[in-house]
Amino acid sequence: MKKLMMIAVMAIFAMTASAQNINREVGAFTLQPKVGLALGSFSGEYITTVGGDTKPKTRVGFIAGVEGEYYIAEWFGAALGLSYAQQGWKVEGVTDKLDYLNVPLVANFYVARGLALKTGVQLGFLMNAKEGDKDIKDICNKTNFSIPIGISYEISNVILDIRYNIALSKCNKNATDNYKFRSDLVQFTIGYKFEL
Repeated sequence: MKKLMMIAVMAIFAMTASAQNINREVGAFTLQPKVGLALGSFSGEYITTVGGDTKPKTRVGFIAGVEGEYYIAEWFGAALGLSYAQQGWKVEGVTDKLDYLNVPLVANFYVARGLALKTGVQLGFLMNAKEGDKDIKDICNKTNFSIPIGISYEISNVILDIRYNIALSKCNKNATDNYKFRSDLVQFTIGYKFEL
């Protein structure tokens, strides 16, 4: 997953050499619908049902949402979003599906025209939780707090965005030292900005 992120970051930097410059005035407001790929992952401690440790694998899903951004300065914007993301992981051949409605509040630092580094906070609301076909929503916490960090680039109003959401909240209500897990997320999205 880290290699995939590095390749995507290098591709964005390569595009900066020939891409159109983007600049918006202070006080501008944009709205951006977006869709993309969600790579859910696991962090924490997990003991399998057969008594041995195992390494959960990535769950591949989708993400879709919208984000509004207000430009406070030429180099700084604040963005509030709403997105539906398929998160979770696979372990012992079974997929743990944790789907969230996420609300990110992100600060965008424009280090070059169209190129933004971003970080902020995100609150996720659990919509569905299944382990295989079994509903596990009752044993999961209803919210997920995370820290998104990422990079984006804008080409003719088209936005390419990569974020890694580092989960701080435990998913399971009855977490112990040997059985606690968090739902991290890497997301690759493409969107289109409309200036309002």
